[in-house]
Amino acid sequence: MQAHQLKPPPGAKHARKRVGRGNAAGQGTYSGRGLKGQKSRAGNKPRRFFEGGQTRLFKKLPFRRGFRNPFRVEYQAVNLDDLERFDNGAEVTPDLLKEKGILRSLRKPVKILASGNLTKKLTVTAQRFSATAKERIEAAGGTVVESGERKEKSTRKYRAAAKDKTKGPAEAAVETDGGESEAKAESEAKAESEGEGEGDGVSE
Repeated sequence: MQAHQLKPPPGAKHARKRVGRGNAAGQGTYSGRGLKGQKSRAGNKPRRFFEGGQTRLFKKLPFRRGFRNPFRVEYQAVNLDDLERFDNGAEVTPDLLKEKGILRSLRKPVKILASGNLTKKLTVTAQRFSATAKERIEAAGGTVVESGERKEKSTRKYRAAAKDKTKGPAEAAVETDGGESEAKAESEAKAESEGEGEGDGVSE
């Protein structure tokens, strides 16, 4: 096969539709636009999604408000009522909770919540504990083992602002006056030293 023998496959190319060339051509008289109206005229067309002035479809639909936090961690909640079924002195872990049917899977981390009462001494291991659940487990003689790592929040940028807020206006004014007096004393000392140097030069 040579270059002059190449051609597109059948059906890939179509002849251009020639409108307004007589009724025999199939697109004569009104050229496929129908009678009158904005769409039959030359020039401007209705804008996209225009529905004749009525409320457009996408305006009727609910808006997507807010945003989805990509760093959100979804926990599986386990209440104290669920822990009450274990024997006194048992060591409760996510694997044991899964085995007992309390958890559906081990893919998501576990958080212990304080709904219900706990009367048994248990050693509970989970990624997170609510403050009240932790208190109640320890009050029953149990032990809490938090296996998840917590990120420490940086407080450096808030310390300076908090320090300024704790100071009263009088203290701030005293600090400002003190800084100005120190600068004034330094400038006077510098002027005196320069004057002494000039006097020594004249005497010589």
